[in-house]
Amino acid sequence: MNINKNTLLSVFIFLGVLNSPLLFSALTVPKGMLTNLTAVMYLLGAVVLTIINMKTKKESTMSERNMPLSKIILIGLLGIIMSWFLQIIIGMFEMIVLKQTTGSQNTQDIANMVRASPFFILAVTIAGPIMEEFIFRFSLINFLNQKLNVWWSAIISSAIFSVMHGDGHFLLYGGLGFFFFLLYKKTGSILTTIIAHAGMNTLVILLQLTMN
Repeated sequence: MNINKNTLLSVFIFLGVLNSPLLFSALTVPKGMLTNLTAVMYLLGAVVLTIINMKTKKESTMSERNMPLSKIILIGLLGIIMSWFLQIIIGMFEMIVLKQTTGSQNTQDIANMVRASPFFILAVTIAGPIMEEFIFRFSLINFLNQKLNVWWSAIISSAIFSVMHGDGHFLLYGGLGFFFFLLYKKTGSILTTIIAHAGMNTLVILLQLTMN
């Protein structure tokens, strides 16, 4: 599958998963089941996008680094710590300079969903990061990189990643998106960014659940 077909199909699946709660609501699914069914859709979406993007890997415009798997995983694990500190730094900048609140409504909403349905934590910590990395770091960057240089491709993709979170913290999510791109560029492996993103989400959600 070429990168154009990959991007179109991947985005279609991703948006379908994101809007699945609307479908379940229209089908009058009981509220108690809605979150669990959404989690199932996230997990299925992650599996499908993994299959699609692995088949398209050879079409990537990003150069392969041929790094050992152990190094790819190690950089991903270090990325968890680095992304955590990056959140703190950007969060302080937003609070002091931009006068924004420190809390993220998006994170609070997700934490509330996990409290209501613990199964949903799999969607947040595993399935969501997998889908987002394949969409925003693999598909979109490789798609845009056909016409633009890789840095502009990464900036545009990170901006879209930021807007998709929709809680006003555009600099925070945009900065994280660009950081994940740097990890991808460093190793040439999307696995690195999946590890970093999933680990970061896990830390944030666990902290949110512990504090409230």
